[in-house]
Amino acid sequence: MLPAVKGLVDILVPFGIFLKSPSPLKPYDRWPEVIYRAIPMSFFVYWLFSFIPLVGGLIYMLGLVPLSVYLHHGARRAQSNLGLKRAVLVYLTVILIGFGGIWSFVGHTALAEMVATQIGWSTSPFQTELAFYTLGTGVAALLAIWIRGHFITAIVLSKSIFWYGAAYTHIREAVLHANFEPLNVGAPLIGDLIYPTVLLYLLWQVRHDLDHP
Repeated sequence: MLPAVKGLVDILVPFGIFLKSPSPLKPYDRWPEVIYRAIPMSFFVYWLFSFIPLVGGLIYMLGLVPLSVYLHHGARRAQSNLGLKRAVLVYLTVILIGFGGIWSFVGHTALAEMVATQIGWSTSPFQTELAFYTLGTGVAALLAIWIRGHFITAIVLSKSIFWYGAAYTHIREAVLHANFEPLNVGAPLIGDLIYPTVLLYLLWQVRHDLDHP
């Protein structure tokens, strides 16, 4: 693929630069670059994609992120310590759960009233509690830049349970209370169903490959 395309993808998915070459012998190496470069750049790019109705986040997470994986791991997947599926799992854990958790924290704090209105709810202290939950899981998932193995298994399982539970809540609100606000039955509901399904499938595939080499 043309270097210009790879360069563009690295701008759109800045975490890819860190995840292509983790430093297990240097725990948390380059963390200032993650905080001061990767996260702010991701906020800007993801904000732009959020203007694409319904599919903006899906295009970014399930389109651009796997493309970044392929560009960094695909050509040398046979030599890589991470198989291609494991690389996708790591990237999605860090970017989707990690960065996504911080994105959600900002939404439920700095933009709490707007987010609650678009969900069809009222603001309450429970929203602040949710914000700190997503911040906690987000920070934990960012550590998957350096920590792998069953650490990722725990993060994916816990976040997937939350996502499916959130999907149930959104559907229940729509059925029982005719709540068809955009953040109740729109992109968040789609993501709450698709994201955990994709991650759990990848996790199962990775564990199967490890158990049956």
